[in-house]
Amino acid sequence: MKKIILIITAIGLSIPGFSQEKYLTAARTALTKSNDLDEAKEDIDKAMASPGMQENPKALLTKGEIYIGLMGVEKYKPSHPYREGAQALIKLAELKPDYEKDETDIVLLTSAGLYYNDAITAYSNKGDTGRYAVSADLFKNVLRIRDLNGGKRYDRFPAMAMQRIDTVVAKTKMYLALCNYFTGKYADAVPLLVAAKDNPITKPTTNATYLYENLIDAYEKLKESDKELATIQEARAAFPDNTGLRNDELNYYMVTGKQDELVKKLEVEAAKDPTNAEMQFNIAIVYTGLANPKTGKKPDNRAELIAKAEDAFLKSVKIAPENPDYNYNLGGFYNNQAKEINDQMNAITGTSAAEQKKYDDLKVKRDALFEKALPYIEKAYNAYDAKAGSLKPAEKSAYSGSIQVLMQIYSIQSKMDKVDVLKKKINAIK
Repeated sequence: MKKIILIITAIGLSIPGFSQEKYLTAARTALTKSNDLDEAKEDIDKAMASPGMQENPKALLTKGEIYIGLMGVEKYKPSHPYREGAQALIKLAELKPDYEKDETDIVLLTSAGLYYNDAITAYSNKGDTGRYAVSADLFKNVLRIRDLNGGKRYDRFPAMAMQRIDTVVAKTKMYLALCNYFTGKYADAVPLLVAAKDNPITKPTTNATYLYENLIDAYEKLKESDKELATIQEARAAFPDNTGLRNDELNYYMVTGKQDELVKKLEVEAAKDPTNAEMQFNIAIVYTGLANPKTGKKPDNRAELIAKAEDAFLKSVKIAPENPDYNYNLGGFYNNQAKEINDQMNAITGTSAAEQKKYDDLKVKRDALFEKALPYIEKAYNAYDAKAGSLKPAEKSAYSGSIQVLMQIYSIQSKMDKVDVLKKKINAIK
């Protein structure tokens, strides 16, 4: 009696395995003979339900072919069935690289193309705040398929086919670099950005230097200033007239405190492009900074530096008279000098005739500087005030600053009616 039970149990254990083989055969028949993908999917799903089929080469290939084929059926497309099929094929290539290699490689590369297109769609979806992370995961699968079997899996392909594959892979690495950059993964982005800028397929062009610009910024974020400068110099040599790269170079010298070198470069650039208002504005900012160091004593040639700053500020507003930022900064430049003189006036505590004369002389200079500042600050204020409801953070700060400067000047000029109007403005901003 015990023997009969054992035999029956053994037979019972063999039935599921047989059943899965039946479903696998049915799935292949539905796929290859009747092209009934609904039936093929149903049968392969039943077959794959058995743990024993999870590493069956024929089952993995069949599932890959069916699930990639489902991308041609409208009702399945939104769920991206190719992804599940691609993972089955990747597993097959890793477990048994030579199994039906020609057939497997066709669907593998098809799935790589689907991953790539899917990733590009995700990358371009500006309405999705998580688009870069999503597209990065999809791009990584393209590379995973290319790198199967040590990256040598497709070596037997003809040169033309490999060229197409290498083009997709190069663009994939470039986009993955950008995904890493835009998600703040600078250490991961750098090697991919370097590879992308050096690859003939994706190297920067005159109208697309963003790889250089992103790489420069990534090095700055990582505080690798030597590599940052080397990349700036390489980029500037390749694209000497590119404004974005020129600004990157100027920013490098400004951030690293190498202002003497910066001002030399600015003067050279300004000579090349005398109608560039931004360049003149940058020169003015640098000279102002040199004249007013944050630490240490003021330079002996401060008067000369201030004169150069004023000249550059005036050139910037002459070239771009309606620019509120240029007007605001020029007005602020004069206003700050007036405040310095006002501090000197406040430091006079005596009542002698000599001290009174000194006070009066300083007052004349101060008021003259306030008069110089006034038209530029007023122009900036009017420009900001006209779009007060839609100012960007930096503009809002300048708007507030222009009101405060105007209130100060109007108070000194005893124009209290104007001060009262501006008080309401400043309270509205707060």
